[in-house]
Amino acid sequence: MNPILYRYKDTESVIKVMDGYTPVEGWTPLFDEETIKAATDAALERAALVCDEQAKEPECPERATYCAEAIRALKESKE
Repeated sequence: MNPILYRYKDTESVIKVMDGYTPVEGWTPLFDEETIKAATDAALERAALVCDEQAKEPECPERATYCAEAIRALKESKE
């Protein structure tokens, strides 16, 4: 699990690591791939749950159900 984002000391400066480049002294790992994937999956699931709730409303349940299914498919395609 390699870090993909680094922060420089106590500043707002953040860099994304590229192949063949390792940050030098002063840069510390901020997030790794697994942390970012978990946060993205959680956000997608929250969005799908909102669609599920909207599907219970009488206005347009088919569209909301389709939206929830599309969001979950997106989450699965990133695995």
